[in-house]
Amino acid sequence: MLSRFSVKKPYTVIVGIVLVIILGVVSLSKMSTDLLPSINLPYAIVVTTYPGASPEQVEDVVTQPIEGAMASTSNIKNISSTSSNNTSMVALEFEQTTNMDSVTVEMRESLDQISSYWPDTVGNPIIMKLNPDMMPIMIAAIEVEGMDSLEISDYTDTDLIPELESVEGVASVSGTGLIEESIRVTLSQEKIDAVNRKITASLEEKFSDAQNEMDSAEDEISSGKEELDNGKTEMAGQLSDAQNQLNDKKIELFQTESDMHAKLDELRKTRTSTEQGITALKELQGQVSALIKGKASLNQGILKLQGQQEKLKQQSEQLQSALKQLRDQKEQLQQLLPVAPEEQQITLQAQLIELEKQIKTLDAQAGKLQEPQELIESQLEELQEQLEQAEDGLSQIKAEMASQEGSEMKEDATDEELEQQISQSLAQAEAGLVQIDGGIATIEAGLGSIAEGKATINDTLATLNKSQITGVVDMGSASAQLASGEEKLKESKDAFEDTKEEAFDASDMYNILTMDTLTNILTAQNFSMPAGYITDDGERYMVRVGDAVDSVEALKDMVLMDLGMDGVDTVHMSDVADIAVTDNTADTYARLNGKPGVMLSIEKQTGYSTGDVTDRIYKKIDSMKKNDENLAVSVMMDQGVYIDMIVDSVLNNMVFGAALAILILLLFLKDIRPTLVIAVSIPISVIFAVVLMYFSGVTLNLISLSGLALGIGMLVDNSIVTIENIYRMRSEGLSARKAAVEGAKQISGAITASTLTTVCVFAPIVFTEGITRQLFVDMGLTIAYSLLASLAIALTFVPMMGSKMLKKTKETKHPWFDRFQAVYGVVLERLLHVKLLVLLVMTALLVASAMAAMSKGTAFMPDMESTQMSVTVTPPEEGDFEELCQLADQVTEQIQSIPDVESVGAMAGGSGIASGLMGGGGGDSVSLYIILKEDKEMTNDAIAGRITELTQDLEGEISISSSNMDMGALAGEGLSVQVRGRDLDTLQELAKEVAEVVSGVEGTAEVSDGMEETEKEFRITVDKEKAAKYGMTVAQVYQLVYEQMENDTADDSISTDIKDYDVYLESVEQSEASLQTLKKLTFTYEDKENGEKSEIPLSQVAAFEEMESLTSISRDGQERYVTVSAKIADGYNVGLVGNAVDQALEGFGLPEGYSIAMTGENETINEAMEQLLLMLALAVAFIYLIMVAQFQSLKAPFIILFTIPLALTGGFLALFLTNSEISVIAMIGFIMLVGIIVNNGIVMVEYINQLRKEGMDKRDAIVEAGMTRLRPILMTAMTTILAMSTTAFGNDMGSDMSRPMAVVTIGGMIYGTVMTLVVVPCIYDLFYSNKSMVEEEI
Repeated sequence: MLSRFSVKKPYTVIVGIVLVIILGVVSLSKMSTDLLPSINLPYAIVVTTYPGASPEQVEDVVTQPIEGAMASTSNIKNISSTSSNNTSMVALEFEQTTNMDSVTVEMRESLDQISSYWPDTVGNPIIMKLNPDMMPIMIAAIEVEGMDSLEISDYTDTDLIPELESVEGVASVSGTGLIEESIRVTLSQEKIDAVNRKITASLEEKFSDAQNEMDSAEDEISSGKEELDNGKTEMAGQLSDAQNQLNDKKIELFQTESDMHAKLDELRKTRTSTEQGITALKELQGQVSALIKGKASLNQGILKLQGQQEKLKQQSEQLQSALKQLRDQKEQLQQLLPVAPEEQQITLQAQLIELEKQIKTLDAQAGKLQEPQELIESQLEELQEQLEQAEDGLSQIKAEMASQEGSEMKEDATDEELEQQISQSLAQAEAGLVQIDGGIATIEAGLGSIAEGKATINDTLATLNKSQITGVVDMGSASAQLASGEEKLKESKDAFEDTKEEAFDASDMYNILTMDTLTNILTAQNFSMPAGYITDDGERYMVRVGDAVDSVEALKDMVLMDLGMDGVDTVHMSDVADIAVTDNTADTYARLNGKPGVMLSIEKQTGYSTGDVTDRIYKKIDSMKKNDENLAVSVMMDQGVYIDMIVDSVLNNMVFGAALAILILLLFLKDIRPTLVIAVSIPISVIFAVVLMYFSGVTLNLISLSGLALGIGMLVDNSIVTIENIYRMRSEGLSARKAAVEGAKQISGAITASTLTTVCVFAPIVFTEGITRQLFVDMGLTIAYSLLASLAIALTFVPMMGSKMLKKTKETKHPWFDRFQAVYGVVLERLLHVKLLVLLVMTALLVASAMAAMSKGTAFMPDMESTQMSVTVTPPEEGDFEELCQLADQVTEQIQSIPDVESVGAMAGGSGIASGLMGGGGGDSVSLYIILKEDKEMTNDAIAGRITELTQDLEGEISISSSNMDMGALAGEGLSVQVRGRDLDTLQELAKEVAEVVSGVEGTAEVSDGMEETEKEFRITVDKEKAAKYGMTVAQVYQLVYEQMENDTADDSISTDIKDYDVYLESVEQSEASLQTLKKLTFTYEDKENGEKSEIPLSQVAAFEEMESLTSISRDGQERYVTVSAKIADGYNVGLVGNAVDQALEGFGLPEGYSIAMTGENETINEAMEQLLLMLALAVAFIYLIMVAQFQSLKAPFIILFTIPLALTGGFLALFLTNSEISVIAMIGFIMLVGIIVNNGIVMVEYINQLRKEGMDKRDAIVEAGMTRLRPILMTAMTTILAMSTTAFGNDMGSDMSRPMAVVTIGGMIYGTVMTLVVVPCIYDLFYSNKSMVEEEI
């Protein structure tokens, strides 16, 4: 149908071809070039930082919660993790069909839920989806003439890296060997002591004034007490003298009074005779007057004494009331004391003592008041007696006067009436008795004066007594006040000393400037931030607060605090700390050909073509070189270069393969016209395949181009069969148009079936998993597209061209082929008689070839030649970083002596995950990147051997990778054995034992028990019982030790005009920390009984032990494991050695709960082989079903399937003869071979059936079909073989990847084609009877 249409409408076909060519050119210009296909790996990594944490802490705090949260994520397949110092990395594997974008959102939600429970120092988890784009596409070494390492680093960081990151398609550029400067602020013991001395001086000055005041108060109290004692003595003496004098005067008055009475009596006796009455009256009048006045004076004295007595009584009652209150308080405190808390009992006891003192003081004062009271009472009694005497005298006189005759005087008359009566009597008698009256008056006046003197003396005595009482009270009060003041002064002095001590402690800069305080001050002072906007007069202003630190000098001048003390200036950072700019020169190593330089690792953005990005990078590098003539850039690794090699290799193979195919056609047909038809169909088919690749999203990569190169030999098969059949019919006499239509129609079913069988071998790849599917989908699609394109060309373009170019034909004879054909016919006819023998021989060869190929072992990917190699240098045990760098310099020098080496770049460690994937060394190794000359004479393996010879005398471990483009890295290198379990110490012990077993297996080298990934550990084990005696817990011991640890985390950063600096703060203890200082650590303990404080050595409660611990803890399926690894020795195969190791570990005894699992390259190979065997089985099934549909028979397809073992035999023999392992790429060749080899069987069986349907005998049909199809079968086989021979036997570096596939295909095609011409006829003869197929059809 298609052939008829193309012959009738040739221009339509031509238009279609032109459209394909145009689309092909456009597609090719837009297709991106990459090293590998666009691999969407169902893997994700969660990276979380935990600064300062050990692997155990990271595992416990971060890793395990993440694993638990991720375990419930949709489509999760496996979880593994690595917990190392400061970092947790959890790797998640999902099912192949998982949508990674949606599952990433789910992961983020789960992480947000658990992150709130983490400490503040734990960073925010970072989710990364694994992608081959994470691998660097280029590693370049930078050298600038005239600059030292620091200047190169600054130049690279500020100029080169930003320039390269600005290139379109570049994701990031990271540098290794960059000298990074930072600022280290270390608290200085000497400077802090100097500030403390100023603070102490200022405080001493302030406290000296208070001390002087208290000393003055103490002197005043002592002086007051002395003055009080002197006053008491003086007052007592003065009062005694006054009382004695007054008593003497009183006695004198009483004596004078007595004398005057005697004189008065004598006078009265003298006047008795003359005027007894008048004298008596006057005497009486004097007595009465004296008694009345004495009575008044006595009453006044009594009143005064009673007032004094009342005051003393009130004072006594007040003292008694105060004593009662104090005693009540004392009783209450005594009741509270036994039940009060221990810390309050001391306070209560002090209060009790104070109360007892006050009670004693008041008791003393009460005692002193008793004496004045008794004195007043005695005086009152005396005055009362005198008063009674005076009243008795007056009463007696009244009675006597009342008893006289004629007297009007009454006994109860008042004193005034008595005086009036006497005065009247005297007035009546004065005339005669004036002189007597004068004498009597004088005597009475004297008696009155005496009475007044007595009253005055009594008043004075009363006043003295009162003064004595008041003085005693005042003295007692003053004494109590002095005692109280003295006690308070003592308490004040004690409080003063405590306050003084507290002030010194509080002002000690060691206590003030803690690391947290210093960090907070640094953050607060290094601050500049917009506060918002404000509008003023219509102008809008942004308000910014703060002024960030912008220089080292500004950091030194940063104000820390103002203590507000005289003599102490504002404290700046430089006053208490040493501030220095440091760099990581001692921890960094980067060299280019032995000279200092910087290594740059460049990664591309996802979706960009590697080739395009590397081209842009080269243009940018050239531009930078023009701007700076001193800049030298050496590219140490470039995926773009390898991609170019692959493209060149494919193009060369395509050209040479097409040329050889055309040569075969010309050789067989001996006619240029049909040969030209095939020659034109080849590029059209390729262009058609490119168009299909573009629209299906297949990129130009190592896998797809390898498939396209292999497809060159197969895509001409359909056109050859078609043109050969057209040419044969044209030779039989049919017209050109008729021959073109019928020739294409006759074989259309066969070539369609054969094309579908070849294409369908890659259809089962959708059922495979993992990297096998990701890698080889592109290859399957490319081959399928090229074959489908060739089928379309064979059924349209070839008939159209044949109808035009084969109008004139001449009979061409092939004598040598005719003779070969005749010999083949004779041999075939004879072999049909011994067909069972033929089958037995073929079976024996299949078994023998398979065993021979298996003896070579297995591999994941073949070794590939390139101009790039790498070497990893590891120092000997106990070697430090300096020794490592010296060793790397020596290795570099030896490598440079090899003629084929162009340049050598070296770096210690790598940058991030990408570097790890590329095999960059860690901090304990140096990676050397070797660039070889394009025209090198030695192979990479030979150069690797030469490096081994040159470095064999050097100490340390030298590991060589013969190619940086070795795809085997995707599967891991060498053997790995995981020892799984819980306890780390047990795992390490088991790992050592497993390593010994692995070391005993022949073929293993550089066996590692995982202990290389250890670090020295100083373990402090706390005795909990001993620690509890001192009130310490493990957490408190940890905090004590933690404060001594080095600070590896930047506390802040400052930005200058030139660069940014990280700022690290370090305490005095941290700067002086060592194992010895840790062993000498002490903590303060306060005795609960006596309150005494003492320093307890940490060694009393903890044990110290130096040991080794893992730098990281690995987990898989939430179970810990340690990896025992081994490399494969030269001359040994990873598959064979892996099987031997597996057998050696079968009887290894493990404790309960521990297990062993094989991982690494061998395990990856086995998994890939399982996937490919599944793919092969499904391919065979698909091929059979297609042939059943083609032949409408179950028997014929079964016969054709026997060609598959023939092809496998040839492939096995080819691998064995070329000394090649059975690799994944070789297995792809076997799968391709299955699809290709059945094509010959299809063509032959179909033609046998056609002949038998025309009535020919079975044996004759078999021989005739064999001879007829001999030429097209040989032509298609030879074109395929020769087209692939350039890949199989080419020396270009781009052929390495496809070589095993080409070798298998060539070997299978050669052997399979030859055997197909013999075995298929024999099997057909064995399975089919001689019954006519014509009759069967009827």
